[in-house]
Amino acid sequence: MTSGTLLLTQSDLQKCGATDLDLVGDALEEMFRIHADGHFTSPPSSFLKRPECPHVADRIIGLSAHLGGSFEIEGMKWIASAHRNPSRGLPRANAVIVLNDPDTRLPIAIMEGGLISAMRTAVVQGLAARYLMRPGARSVGLVGAGRIGALTLYVISKWFPHLDQYRVFDLNSERSAAFAEHLKKHDVEIEVTETFQDALAPADIAVAATTAEEAYIPPECFKEGSVFMNVSLMDPTFEMVELADKIVVDDWIQCSHSDRVLARMNQQGIRTRKDLHAEFGEIVKGERPGRERDEERIFWNPFGLAIEDLAVAMAVYRRACELGVGTRVELVDSEWDVLF
Repeated sequence: MTSGTLLLTQSDLQKCGATDLDLVGDALEEMFRIHADGHFTSPPSSFLKRPECPHVADRIIGLSAHLGGSFEIEGMKWIASAHRNPSRGLPRANAVIVLNDPDTRLPIAIMEGGLISAMRTAVVQGLAARYLMRPGARSVGLVGAGRIGALTLYVISKWFPHLDQYRVFDLNSERSAAFAEHLKKHDVEIEVTETFQDALAPADIAVAATTAEEAYIPPECFKEGSVFMNVSLMDPTFEMVELADKIVVDDWIQCSHSDRVLARMNQQGIRTRKDLHAEFGEIVKGERPGRERDEERIFWNPFGLAIEDLAVAMAVYRRACELGVGTRVELVDSEWDVLF
């Protein structure tokens, strides 16, 4: 590891490949293989919630982890969110990522984390599509016209150009229209629908990316032969999930200890570990099959892992060191002797 701590702004990250879909995708695919091998440590997330801020998106989450294999790095993502921020002209979520040398534990990098967090979330959905969608898939439906939804559709459109039907629904029709106009500039033609059913029911790949606090998506929106991507929290009803021929997660322990739909079903004994088809890393490694039949309904429920952030952050950090990007500082320059 290079001495000192490298500070990387969002602008720096863009110069070093944080928006390079192949760089991010390769890092995440390797990370899932390492996850399947068990070469990681990922303790439960730390949630800061205040009773006077009850909205599900009003919180700060600390996610620490160690990722082994070709990455061999420790670190943390500290991600804060306020659901009213978009109305203030501010991003709903912001984040900082710290990378630590796993031997000395000194900080080797501090970087803006919002971009990496959003990119890894979207690219993971692209990887899921690669392994789980039906070969003849053509249509994508999205509920939630936000940044994560936009990035997810962008990734899918770039990696799978044969997908040529995109639909979106949002409770805010103006937001949906702006969403479609924005993606049109990136060569993705979007049809804005009047109901979430119109977006999801015909979709070969259905995506929920909202901040909804209660389940509302019925079984009718889980098309035969489709993959449903539950990127957000509580959108699908229990009855919808029960239609799944296969349930795939990124990490069962993390998913089952959250407050999301699978965790609630697990707590009630409706869907438990024995009902899980695979963790995604097992599929990436070839230890478990992905899609086996065109008519299968596959429910994909990514929790979002700290090791995903570390994998992408480390790939970008290495590129930054190669290119000489960022500002290097000596946060820890010597043994301190302020009082002794």
